[in-house]
Amino acid sequence: MSKVWVGVNMPPEALAILDAEDEIIGPLSDPTPLDSIDGLEDADAAIICPGFPGVGSVFERFPRLKVVARSGAGYDNVNVPEATANGICVLRTPDSNTETTAVYSISMMLNAMRRIKMGNNLLSAGQWLPLPELNTFDVNGSTLGIVGLGRIGGRVAEIAHVLGMRVIAYDPYIDEGRAISLRTQLVPDLNSLLAQSDVVTLHVPLTEETRGMMDTPQISQMKDGAVLVNCARGPVLVEAALVEALRSEKLSAAALDVWDPEPPAPDNPLLHMDNVVATPHMATKTYECQSRSRSSAARQVLMVLKGQQPSGLVNPEVWDKRRV
Repeated sequence: MSKVWVGVNMPPEALAILDAEDEIIGPLSDPTPLDSIDGLEDADAAIICPGFPGVGSVFERFPRLKVVARSGAGYDNVNVPEATANGICVLRTPDSNTETTAVYSISMMLNAMRRIKMGNNLLSAGQWLPLPELNTFDVNGSTLGIVGLGRIGGRVAEIAHVLGMRVIAYDPYIDEGRAISLRTQLVPDLNSLLAQSDVVTLHVPLTEETRGMMDTPQISQMKDGAVLVNCARGPVLVEAALVEALRSEKLSAAALDVWDPEPPAPDNPLLHMDNVVATPHMATKTYECQSRSRSSAARQVLMVLKGQQPSGLVNPEVWDKRRV
């Protein structure tokens, strides 16, 4: 019987998938501290949280470890080349959070565009109309620029069309056919998208190519008074550049669910601006999404332990030389 180390909050239905075939060890929740790996030395597999230190030194210390699974689409805390060099399969569950994250991204966009947080704060302070600072532009008829037209970005496009938005996208890794199927116009480069969009929403993974892709030069290309939404990964956006753009009124509002670092420092200016909707990386925090993603991770771990290649394998090149 294999041993699966569970270092993330797991709903009962996900634990039951593992318990039927393997021994479950570990904290069975997000460990304290988040980078704790106590008990991993006995594990054949690990289902991990974002704080797991997925680096070569960890993989080398635990020769029994065969597979590491991260629920959700992201896996940026795992050094995939080092995992591959050590024969370890890296898994993710990209299909489990698409709908939940897309809907959340739209809700953040609407909150920022319509100044809902600002209106709440003004009313709580005893103020009433007229409040000219709450004036904004209609959602219907405005242009949404999506950076990254993958699973989540594509679903955001579909919802935005229902709201009556014009949708354009920049994604050098998709073909024209996908954009056409989503009734979305592809633009040739990021600056073209920024110059046309009333709202820009980011839906890219964190890679060396995307790290810092939204900095002062890029934000300066955006429309005056535009809105920026980031529910992707914190380091994609240079926060200092966003602070300056908001203070100078180059941008009218922003909505952020991800940060660099996480959690953000209490004195981060973005946490204290009325025109910034700020949340603690909670886009996937629904009972249904958590159940889907954790259950998918459990099923895929069992597949690897049985010698079956799962669909969420991040490093397929490891398969023929994986630890067994």
